[in-house]
Amino acid sequence: MKNFLLFCTLTSASFGIAQNAPIDFEPGGIGAEWTWATFEAPEGENNPTFSIVPNISVDATNGSATIAKMDIEYATTASWGSAGCESMHNADLGAFSFTTMNSIVRMMVYQEGFAAPVAIKFATPAGAAFPEVVVPNSIVGEWFEVEFNLSAWIGDPLGQPDQIIFFPSYGPRETGHVVYFDNVVFGEAGPPVGDPMVPAPDPTIDEALVISAYSDFYTNNTVSNFNFNAFQGGGTVSEIAIQGNNTGKIEGLTFYGAQWDATDLTEYDFLHLTYWSSSSTAFNFYLIDATAGIPGGAPEEPRYSFATSGGDETIVQGEWVSVTIPLQHFLDYPSTGFNYDLTDIFQWKFDGNGTLFFDNIYFSTDAMGVEELRADGFQAFPNPSKDAWTIQSENAPIAKIHVMNALGQIVWSGTPNAGTARIDASALSPGLYLTRIETANAVRTIKLIKE
Repeated sequence: MKNFLLFCTLTSASFGIAQNAPIDFEPGGIGAEWTWATFEAPEGENNPTFSIVPNISVDATNGSATIAKMDIEYATTASWGSAGCESMHNADLGAFSFTTMNSIVRMMVYQEGFAAPVAIKFATPAGAAFPEVVVPNSIVGEWFEVEFNLSAWIGDPLGQPDQIIFFPSYGPRETGHVVYFDNVVFGEAGPPVGDPMVPAPDPTIDEALVISAYSDFYTNNTVSNFNFNAFQGGGTVSEIAIQGNNTGKIEGLTFYGAQWDATDLTEYDFLHLTYWSSSSTAFNFYLIDATAGIPGGAPEEPRYSFATSGGDETIVQGEWVSVTIPLQHFLDYPSTGFNYDLTDIFQWKFDGNGTLFFDNIYFSTDAMGVEELRADGFQAFPNPSKDAWTIQSENAPIAKIHVMNALGQIVWSGTPNAGTARIDASALSPGLYLTRIETANAVRTIKLIKE
């Protein structure tokens, strides 16, 4: 990756916000007339090509007339994608300081062919660079918006940045990649989200139906020789106690994973995960096969993505969120050319950004039973059903409902904001569906059956 010289004696200036933005690449706007340089192709390859072009897809998400285009012609094994694009120092972006008023950066992206993470970073006039912030992505062939939380750099002594650097295809890839981006906006950060003061809710599934990969609640049926921190990138990974309950914490997430003896999960149906996001706006969760040999960071790695938009599931900040994912989701991930299966799973991995807490990672043969659901103040009936289900919540109005099929795809969503909600199943195929129910007090995932 392109290296930037770090000067430890730099101090933060006291100037106000002065960056030239939003960067819209429109004639007469900001960015189209800037001098953009690209870097850093592998030896023997040409650097990416940067150009301003007509909007490839004018739609409700992005109605701009002109946009930026990066044409990357080569494959790479580099974790950062071997492809960057940067503005000039001084004249283009202008020097500024990160504050609560401009520490959230949003931009629109359109990737052709396959999905890849997107990253940005900033550098000072002296060449000192803030670490890049990476956001996962799973959307191809349409405009989507990504959000970068840069609040960690507020008051940083590195100095005032005056250069913006884009990595529009951040990760290894087997081919070239064409990526478009547009409408880079600096915005205000919301109130800081606190860290959890209480532990994650206890699971409700009987241990006889479970094999645990990280949980104080399940102590008998567990994977063997568990290594909490088998590998990691940047940031700080630790295990903390919240009211006596061991909880994983990742600060400044890039990537991190745990490992155990390879385990056959073919008799299990679901993965369960509980997370709390303090500042993460996007992360992926991976299950890694010991013998498939998929390179770390490759697009073929089976994953489940959480993001503000464009993920398998919308990320939630400031509360414990319990997630149930069908293992079939990982089996059906397009791992072309690799023999991925569940016979020898030996690692899980997170990648993404921000600060994230996690607990209760385990595999089960069941999601959530009727008795456990009633004990939590919920009812679901009739179940099985031929055309509709009714969900009732005794303790708080139902804010959101997502119904997922066996592949983990959302097939029905609703925001009833009421104590009772009706799910129309008339258009659904017969089979098993996982339904995620969210209230202000709880998040629960249950099984619904369509006859």
